[in-house]
Amino acid sequence: MINIISAVSVFGIMISTAALVIVLSAFNGIENLVINLFSTFEQDIKIESANTKSFAKNYVPNEVYNVEGLINYTNVIEEIVILKNDDQFIIGTAKGVDPAYLEMSHMKENLLDGVAELDVNGSPVGLVGNGVLMNLGGYIYESDIMSEIFTIYCPNRNEKISRRNVDAFTTARIPIAGTFSFNKDVDESYIVLPIDYAAEIMDFQNEITSIEMDFEEGVDLESKKEELKEILGPSFKVKTINEQNEIYYQTAKSEKWMTTMLLSFIMFLATFNMVASITMLVIEKRDNLQTLYSIGARKVQLHNIFFYVGLLINILGLLFGLLIGYGICLLQQKVGLIRMEGSVVEFFPVNFKLTDLFLILGITGFIGVITAYLPSKFLIKRIIK
Repeated sequence: MINIISAVSVFGIMISTAALVIVLSAFNGIENLVINLFSTFEQDIKIESANTKSFAKNYVPNEVYNVEGLINYTNVIEEIVILKNDDQFIIGTAKGVDPAYLEMSHMKENLLDGVAELDVNGSPVGLVGNGVLMNLGGYIYESDIMSEIFTIYCPNRNEKISRRNVDAFTTARIPIAGTFSFNKDVDESYIVLPIDYAAEIMDFQNEITSIEMDFEEGVDLESKKEELKEILGPSFKVKTINEQNEIYYQTAKSEKWMTTMLLSFIMFLATFNMVASITMLVIEKRDNLQTLYSIGARKVQLHNIFFYVGLLINILGLLFGLLIGYGICLLQQKVGLIRMEGSVVEFFPVNFKLTDLFLILGITGFIGVITAYLPSKFLIKRIIK
């Protein structure tokens, strides 16, 4: 009977540990997926004015562009606009960028149709999200002679928007050279324009709304953020890619920690089988314990016997759980056990982090030591008098 309860204890800890491994790895995979979706269209670091919507380009110190690890950068003019094609309208976002942005955002890899260019035969052209193109009933022509032309209504910075004010918007027309797909939010709202063209139709002159910077892979963005803040001073805000999409990252992290706490509580409940196993073992060996105590064994030595039994149960459950959990995750990575139909990835993403392994070892070790130590300590005191 004791052996059965001990086996159940090992099984409970094993399942709880495997669940922790799988869930944490799945959250890591989702986090990496979100990073990949946003880190191409939006760059590693974004610099904005702390007090105004726009700022003069020459107000930025040259030291900013000489920061170690910087690969490329682009000036940006971003504004909410109305996009029109035939009789269809949507509210979108116009993003004026330098030519370097096309390489920074890997536009060619994310292009669905057309060409990844902002200038064709010396004339400015635009690139739109796939959702924008579909919502406006647009089409990308294969011919260089013909192209879809969208109308852009930009708010006039010097006029108040009202129904009676006909000068509230500046109207411009631009050919559409291609359509891209990054993520749902971007695809359904953005049109990318040459920055000179955007500055002209939005009347920005020598002003921009932000600077986006692309750094080498592996660079500590937090340290670069602090370095840039020292150069720029309090007049500017510096945001990393995580901070630019804070709501997505904070939600993912909160869900991850809440789930971890819940699974830790389940593991704690699973260890009660181990408490029962130790209790029955102590009761069964009561006479032997009295004999050992009578011939000179100390209470601490008797307690350690059952304490180590509890640790052994916990370690076995932990090891089997880690093997099963990481084994399932490896199969998901290599084979793809769970598919994601209609998603941006074919299989559910999983990713391993060394910190998660230490977290699991810490949780399992803490719960295992407590549930092995307290019952044996209490029972030995009650039995040995």
